[in-house]
Amino acid sequence: MRNRKFLLVLLLVAALIPYLVTCFYALPFADDFCFGWTASEKISFIQKFLKQYLNWNGRYTSDVLVNLHPLTTGSLFLYQLVSFISIVVTPFVFFVFIRQCVNNLWAAIIAALFITLFYLCYQPNITEGVYWYIGLVNYHWGSLGFILQLALLVILLRSGGYNILMFLLSLLFLIIAIGFNEIAAALIPAYYLAMLIYLTAINTPQGSQGRFQRILLIHLLVAVIASGFVVCSPGNFTRENAFQDRFNFIHSVVFAGLQTIRFIGHWALSVPFVALSLVVMVNADRVKVEALKRVPAGIWLSLLIFTVFIAAFIPYLATGILGQHRTMNYVFPFFIILWIATLISLSTHYRLAENATPETTGVRVFILAVVALVVMSATGNANKILVDFGSGIFPKYKTEFMARQATILNQPTLPVAPLQNIPHTFQVVDTKSDTSWWIDKCIKHFYTETNIVLR
Repeated sequence: MRNRKFLLVLLLVAALIPYLVTCFYALPFADDFCFGWTASEKISFIQKFLKQYLNWNGRYTSDVLVNLHPLTTGSLFLYQLVSFISIVVTPFVFFVFIRQCVNNLWAAIIAALFITLFYLCYQPNITEGVYWYIGLVNYHWGSLGFILQLALLVILLRSGGYNILMFLLSLLFLIIAIGFNEIAAALIPAYYLAMLIYLTAINTPQGSQGRFQRILLIHLLVAVIASGFVVCSPGNFTRENAFQDRFNFIHSVVFAGLQTIRFIGHWALSVPFVALSLVVMVNADRVKVEALKRVPAGIWLSLLIFTVFIAAFIPYLATGILGQHRTMNYVFPFFIILWIATLISLSTHYRLAENATPETTGVRVFILAVVALVVMSATGNANKILVDFGSGIFPKYKTEFMARQATILNQPTLPVAPLQNIPHTFQVVDTKSDTSWWIDKCIKHFYTETNIVLR
C-alpha cells in the first residue's frame, strides 16, 4: 500500500514538471507593460498605490503587488521565476488546507497534488492564470490567499476558538484575500454569511457553538468592511466608464447562467474528475472535520453553483462580456473544494465509504487515480504544452520577442508589429500595429520612458 502511494506521488510530481518548465518560456504581454511602466515612475510607492486605487480599481492587495512588478528590474528570468514559484507553492497551499480536514498524511499529499494538477490542466485560461504576472497578482494568489485563510479558520475553530494568534492571522488573511479582485469582494462575505446563517439555524448560541458564531460574525463584519474598500473605490467608477454595455441586468443573468452550465459541465464531466470523484466518495471516512459531513449536500452544491454564477455575472454586469475567463480561473479552486465537500456529504449520508471493503478499495482507488493522471497528462492545457514543445515554437517566441524589442528601441516611431510565433499555451493579447491601441501605447511608454531593456 505504501509503495503504491509513493509511486503515485512520484507520478504526480512528474506530471507537474511540464507546467514548471513552461514558466521559463513565459514572456510579458499587455498589462505587464502598462504596469511595468507605471511602477517605474519616479514617485513614492504610496503615490503609485493611490494612483491605482483612486483612478483605476479598488483591488488594494493587487494594487500593492502590481507596483512591485518584476519588469521594473529588467529581468525576464525574475518574471518567469515568479510564475515558477507560484506553481510550486500551489500544492503546498492545498496541502495546508486539506491537512486540517484529513487525518492521513499520504492522503493529504496525494489530494493536494491531484487538485493542483486538475486545476492546471483544466484552468480556462492558463496563460492569464499562472504564466502572466498580472493574472497571478489579481487571481491566482487571491485564490491561494483565501484557501490559506480558510485553513487558519479551521485551525482556530478546532482549538475551540481560543487561539488568539490564529484568530488574528485569520482576520489578516481575510482582509488580504478580499483585496485581490471584485469577485473575492462579493464571494467571501457571502460565504461567511452562509456559514453564520447555517450555524445559527442548527444550534442555540451557547457554549462553544456560541463562541463559533461570534467568531464567524466578526469575520463577516471584517469581510463586509474590506469588501467596501474594494467596491467603493473611486477607481472603479473611472474604469467602468470604458465599457458601454455595462449594467444590463437581464443580459447578465441569462449569459451568466449559460456560462455556469458550460463551465460546471466541462469540469465535472471530464474523465479525470469523474474518476477522482469516485475516489473521494469511497474515502470520505478519512475526513476529520465533521462539519463537512454534517452539512447537507444540497447546501454545498448551492454554494458551488452560486460561486461559478457570480464569477460570470459580475464581469457581464460590469463590462457586458465575460472577457478572458480570468474570473473563472479565480473560482476554479473553490469549485473543486465545494464539489469535494458535496461528495463527502453524499458519501456520509448514504454510507458509501462504510460499504467499501479496504481490500478492494485500495487497488481500485489506485487504478482510478492512475487513469485520471494519465488523462490529465495528455488533455487540456497539458496537451497544449506538449504540442508546443513538440513543434519547437517556444524558442521562436522568445527570439521574435527580443527582435521586436530591439526594433522598438532602435526605431521607436515605427508601429509595434504583432508577434507571429505565439505558442498555443500562451493566449497572448498582443499589439495591432495601431498607435491608438492601448497595448501598443503601453509598450511604447514602457520602452521609451523607463529606459529598461528586458534581458
